[in-house]
Amino acid sequence: MCKTQPYTIIEAGGGIVENEFGEILMIFRRDKWDFPKGKAEPDETHEQTALREVEEETGVQQLAITEALPDTQHTYTLNGTEILKITHWYRMRAHKQELVPQTEEDIAQALWIHKEFVGALLTANSFPTLITLWEAYLYPSLNY
Repeated sequence: MCKTQPYTIIEAGGGIVENEFGEILMIFRRDKWDFPKGKAEPDETHEQTALREVEEETGVQQLAITEALPDTQHTYTLNGTEILKITHWYRMRAHKQELVPQTEEDIAQALWIHKEFVGALLTANSFPTLITLWEAYLYPSLNY
């Protein structure tokens, strides 16, 4: 985390995880559909952050990063401080397994969603940056 006027920058990492059945790992947090992600720890690489956060938020094991996806950025205010959060995203693979949502992070559900339904969930109830990220996942040759 570093302070740059007028924002404090927070680095984060996350993943779009696909299993062998074409299902995508999604979370439902604070009444929005999302992909698992979270803040970096000191001295952690972007890849380490992404793997750790996906595992912590969903309980998924034996994750493998297959490639980088475009970063996303969004701003918010926390306790009077303006935050710019930069999330480094990765395409990941894992076998289908039972998921355990991290309730202390306000995650109500962690689910495997068939790929054909992900776009509709994001469009109906998510953040615009995640729709663009999903398009980059589906169409990597378009260079988002």
